Amino acid sequence: MFSDWRQLPLATDALQMGELAWRGIIAWDKTEGARAPHKGYFKHQCEYIVWGTKGPCHKAEHAGPYPGCYRFPVKQTDKFHLAGKPTPLMEQLVTIVPVGGIILDPFTGSGTLPKAAQNMGRNFIAIEKTSVYAQVAMERVESTPVPVYLQ
Repeated sequence: MFSDWRQLPLATDALQMGELAWRGIIAWDKTEGARAPHKGYFKHQCEYIVWGTKGPCHKAEHAGPYPGCYRFPVKQTDKFHLAGKPTPLMEQLVTIVPVGGIILDPFTGSGTLPKAAQNMGRNFIAIEKTSVYAQVAMERVESTPVPVYLQ
């Protein structure tokens, strides 16, 4: 779950209230192009990824160790939603799930995580309540040829 600094405590609480085991926080550095609220303040250059598991955390024997901080700029050509994330960032994040594994995205927005999961050979369950964005997500996923991964 992505969160900025203001909602980080609430995000970690929500994860645990959902009966998930809180496993940690990963920083996403949006690079120097991130916005600053105004002069005299620090830039809001990072978002945080709160992650957890349902049940025990099985080691990702297929890959890793994974970085605790990712650095990807926001590119407007890859942003289809106000809270859109870079596809290359999401492709890196989904690699913790084994090829053929399932990723749940309960706030899919414009479908960046499903697209990244598809690109990386992972399955996904995507949920989006806003019909306009659900349609964008479906179009993005349908426009990507399904790759074949052999183990």
